[in-house]
Amino acid sequence: MRRNLFGKHLYNQIVIPLVLASLVVGVVATIVAVYFLGGLTDTWVDQIAKNAVSNLGTQLNHRARDVGRVADMAAEDDRLRSALRRDDMVEARGLITQMNTALEFDNMMLIDEAGVVVATTGLPGVELGSQALREEERSYTDLAMAHPAFLDLGDEYTLTSLQPISIGSNIYTLALSWVVDDDFLATIAGGVADAACFYDQDMERVACTLPQEGDDSFAQVEEIRAVFAEPGDEVIEALQEASVSGESSVRVTVGDSDYEVRVSEITLEGDPTEAVFGYVVSMINHDVSEQAGRTTTNLITMWSIFAVLALVGLGGWVARRVSEPLGELTEGARKIADGDFSTKIHVSGSNEISDLAESFNQMTDSLRERSESLTKKVLELATLYEMSRALGATLDMDMLLDSVLDSALRIFNLDSGYVTIRDQETGLLDLKAWRGPGAERPDEKALRSSMSEWVIREGRPLIFNPSSGEQESGEVDSVTGALAALCVPLVSGEGALGAIIVGSHDPEFRFTSDDVRLLSTIANHVTIAIGNIELFTSLQEAYLSTVRSLAAAVDAKDTYTRGHSDRVAQFADILAEQIDLSVEQRTALEMAAYLHDIGKIGVKEEILLKPGRLTDDEMDQMRHHPLIGANILKPVGFPWPITPIVRHHHERWDGGGYPAGLKGEEIPLLARVLTVADAFEAMIADRPYRAGRSEEEGIIELQRCSGEQFDPGLVDPFVEAMARRFAEGEVGLAVSLDDVQPDEVRAIFVAICEGMINSFRKLGGPRLAANVEQELNLAFEEARFPVEVSSGRLTVHFDGDATMDEEIKAMQHALRIVDKTMGRMSGHTLVDHFYSDAVAGLSDRMRRLAHSLDLYVS
Repeated sequence: MRRNLFGKHLYNQIVIPLVLASLVVGVVATIVAVYFLGGLTDTWVDQIAKNAVSNLGTQLNHRARDVGRVADMAAEDDRLRSALRRDDMVEARGLITQMNTALEFDNMMLIDEAGVVVATTGLPGVELGSQALREEERSYTDLAMAHPAFLDLGDEYTLTSLQPISIGSNIYTLALSWVVDDDFLATIAGGVADAACFYDQDMERVACTLPQEGDDSFAQVEEIRAVFAEPGDEVIEALQEASVSGESSVRVTVGDSDYEVRVSEITLEGDPTEAVFGYVVSMINHDVSEQAGRTTTNLITMWSIFAVLALVGLGGWVARRVSEPLGELTEGARKIADGDFSTKIHVSGSNEISDLAESFNQMTDSLRERSESLTKKVLELATLYEMSRALGATLDMDMLLDSVLDSALRIFNLDSGYVTIRDQETGLLDLKAWRGPGAERPDEKALRSSMSEWVIREGRPLIFNPSSGEQESGEVDSVTGALAALCVPLVSGEGALGAIIVGSHDPEFRFTSDDVRLLSTIANHVTIAIGNIELFTSLQEAYLSTVRSLAAAVDAKDTYTRGHSDRVAQFADILAEQIDLSVEQRTALEMAAYLHDIGKIGVKEEILLKPGRLTDDEMDQMRHHPLIGANILKPVGFPWPITPIVRHHHERWDGGGYPAGLKGEEIPLLARVLTVADAFEAMIADRPYRAGRSEEEGIIELQRCSGEQFDPGLVDPFVEAMARRFAEGEVGLAVSLDDVQPDEVRAIFVAICEGMINSFRKLGGPRLAANVEQELNLAFEEARFPVEVSSGRLTVHFDGDATMDEEIKAMQHALRIVDKTMGRMSGHTLVDHFYSDAVAGLSDRMRRLAHSLDLYVS
């Protein structure tokens, strides 16, 4: 690709060459102009001087013609002619005076044929009877020819118009005169030159217009005045040259300035002699020329810069008008290439580029529509794929439904929705996931009046869209307050399990049949996932039931450790919650806690039940039970890594444990957790050879052995969790019975009995459970216990006469009856399992009270 010298941007490619060309043109033009300016200014000054003298001559002739016209009109005056016919000179003189007063000439006189003044007014030097005309002027007046002339009248030099007046055989001459002096010259010169003078034909100065004193225009006023007052050799030489050639010029230096002195001879139009009457002289300062040159140079430079800037600005404007739309088009094309189809190009005006921009926008609209359609489809597929993966990645119902709701809202680009599940036993709706504009979670009343209630009952989708009229639409769903809502049921083979709802608060939003189809597809996936979760839960419960049965079988061999596995599982769960283990880890830990001593099945009963301390050989056999337990569990396909936990739960942090002697973090984390829980329970439980320690003593022992037997990173969290539970009254096997009420004891007894009966029902079925209930009622009646069982429910009717101790003894006897009756039908090992299930459903306090009150199967 060819590289452009001015860059890749069109704006630079237009503006930079234009700027360079403008600069070159401006510099060249300035240099050329300055080069020729010197000669031009000199020529200009010379032309000004020439025009000045020409103008003076022209103005003198204009004045001569003006005077001639006035003289002609005055000569035609009837009164004057009448007076002359009558030869009445008195009247003629009076009329001359009147006319001159009106015409305001410097002098007006009447001359007879002899050239004698017969009437005059104005100049004091002109007297009656004097000769006023030269011989050549009289010769022309004799011929009755009007003409201008320069005359000496008295002491003044005048511009005079001579107008003949023929009266019969007599010819008079009417003369109107202007005195040619400095004021007269200043009037006709009109400031055409810095200084001007008029010289007569004898080269004597007649009048001058010179700079006045105090005129700031010249620094050499007196010197200039002296040039004309006493003409120097240069001026005299110029006058003499003008007398020969008609015009001449000379340069005169005055002070620090040069002046152009121009001389031109003067002739009067209409003068029959065509003689030269004088010379006009103008004086022009060359400083003006130089200043004009500098000014012109500055102007040329300024205008060159202005022209360059104007061209640059114009070029920039043109380039911007072209490059910006093209740049926007380029940027728009790039954004489209990047997948942004919302790009719009805004180009003002009406030209090809604006047409291109409009076509571009139409193209982007079309691409956006197609892209949105494809994006929606891809989003649907991607979300369904992600949701399918999520549905298979978690077995937590709440997490699953939260994820599904977020995916559905993302597909429909909405922010309101929820998922409800119907409780199979109570039939009430349970709000599992919810997204809405408000911060307050909807109550049960809102759920009962929501769309999901109808959809679950009818088992088919329901859609509500706002009306398209001007009437304001109200809320269609009480949970989200949505104006438009879509609800589909979660339908399984057994009916509607629940519903999923999405809604919009935009009155312009509309759901379509495609939306119903898509949400129904999502609901089908959710229904399958819920079924899988229920199936897994059932499987997990079956595993847990089996594990507890195995644990009960182990505990059955050692009456002193009955309930040990349950309590270890409880403490292990406390520690797991404190260190924030995952759900899967906590489940594996619970299973391992129940099965950690299963290897004791392979240990002789005399060793297990020995009331005293074990010998070294007996201890060696006892240390085999983790390996025995691991081998027992190894073939079982547990979905959790239970075997390593069971194998290593007797390892020590310092490496002194068994069976493998692992050290530190070589020991699996869950095994380390189980070690702490197992040791703590063993410390506080009674043994044949010693009484159990208190919880506080057990905590102290854990802290003492931290870093040796136990992982210090687990001891501290366990101590912290136990301390908090001690403070809240939630932990401790021993509970003060002083504040225990009879109703609480009865509730514990009823919960244990009902839990055992329900566990038996799950294992043996309804018919066998009914037989057990029948035998229990007969046994209670025979023992005269106020207890009755019906459909898994236990009713207690203790009267107010019995003390609490009497009631507790009756309850302990009743539990032994339950143990004996169920053991006869299912075996005592399973009875222990039923009891463990029942106790697991109690709160911590109720479990501790059950232990303290001896309300357990024995």
